[in-house]
This record gives sequence, C-alpha cells and structure tokens, in this order.
Amino acid sequence: MRTLHRGALAAVALTCAFTLAACGSADEPGGSEPSDDMMSESPMDDISESPMDDDMADDEMMSDALDFTATTASGDTFEGADLAGSPAVVLFWSETCDTCDETAAALADVEGVELLSVAGTDSDPMDDPLADVGGVVQLEDSVGDLAAHFGVMADGDVVLIDDQGEVKHHGPMDAMELPDEVTSLTM
Repeated sequence: MRTLHRGALAAVALTCAFTLAACGSADEPGGSEPSDDMMSESPMDDISESPMDDDMADDEMMSDALDFTATTASGDTFEGADLAGSPAVVLFWSETCDTCDETAAALADVEGVELLSVAGTDSDPMDDPLADVGGVVQLEDSVGDLAAHFGVMADGDVVLIDDQGEVKHHGPMDAMELPDEVTSLTM
C-alpha cells in the first residue's frame, strides 16, 4: 500500500513540475507576469472623444442625406443633390409589401414635395404603386444601397427630407398620418 501512495505522490509531483516548466517564469518569454509591452496603454486610451451617441449618428446621416446616386427605372442617373432646396418623400416598396399600396394612395395627392419611389430588391419597377402619379422619380435599388443609405429596414418604409436636406423621419408611417407629416415639410 505504501508503494501505491508513494507512486501517486511521485505522479502528482511530476505533473506539477511539468506544469510549472510549461508556464515559464516571469523572467522568461511566455512567463505569467505581463511584460512592459503588455502594460502599455489600451487602444481605448487613445480615443480623445467619447463614442458617438444616437443623436450624433442621426445628425451625420441627415447632413449626408442627399449624397447619393441612383439609377432611375428608365436607366438614367439620378443625383440626390438635385433635391437640394426642395422637401422630398421617398417610398421604399416591393411587390410583397402589405402597406405600400395604402401609402402610395396617401402620397398620390400630396403637393409641394418631390416624390421618389424606390423599388426594392427583386421588384419590377413596372409594378410601382406610384407609377400613375405624375412627377414621381422611380428609382431602382436592387442591391439595397439606397435602403442602407437612409437606414430603411423594411419595404413600405418612408423617408421624409426637409428643404435643408435633413431627414425628419425614416421608417414605417401610418398612411392616415402621412399627408399631415408631408404638409409639415412644406411649411
């Protein structure tokens, strides 16, 4: 029995010795104490300003709202900068959108704003719910670049842009509230 106890003790001692040798010492590479390089400033110490809050991110998006180029349904190039000085409403739609027809009907009678209709991915611009409304600029967004530019998350979302080029709303909007919201852009 003594031999088994001594054998087990020897095995534990050998395991400890190998473990300590693998860890190294503080003076050797791979040691357990941090080196001077590891003790240097963290990357966060180099940041001179606090991270942006949501308001700052929204302000940055608004100031760049008209900085886009898109292709019209007829294949022409459309520059967002052409909207400068005019309020605009942008409807993002798709053929499978449940609310797009209601939203388009609410937009059909608005005046004093530029109307843009953006066909979502896999949508045929010929099925545009605003196709019969005069003066609507029909844009394609098969890759989703415009949706990403405006922070649009779903088909049927509406973007309201004032005459200064600032986004006043982006996202879903009740069709009943839309005419009043659009009118507020022109005041």
